[in-house]
Amino acid sequence: MSQTEWDIARGRLLVLLEAVASSRLTVTYGEAARVSFEGRFSARSGALMDLLSEVDEAVDRERGVMIASLVVRADTGLPGEGYFAFARDVLRRDVADRESFWRQEADAVWAAFGGEGPSR
Repeated sequence: MSQTEWDIARGRLLVLLEAVASSRLTVTYGEAARVSFEGRFSARSGALMDLLSEVDEAVDRERGVMIASLVVRADTGLPGEGYFAFARDVLRRDVADRESFWRQEADAVWAAFGGEGPSR
């Protein structure tokens, strides 16, 4: 994938995640991969994880939230293992209660993008 294609994919993912955040929703890894890479890479690809990390770091610098919190597994409705490992190992956060940790982070993202929390 060329740098130009990567930049386009990053832009697509950012637009998707901003729309998801402002609508107080989540999106699956599969949908994120489909939109970002137009089907060229799967939801489990290293490319998606790298792209998601780039977008997450940029949004964190700008808004102070982990927008990657809104990308979830289709089977559990929660982010994958890498998300929690990053929060634990890099951010030094307590993720023992994964759902509670995720809920706090997702609520922060939704609030940063103009909502109070998830539509329930």
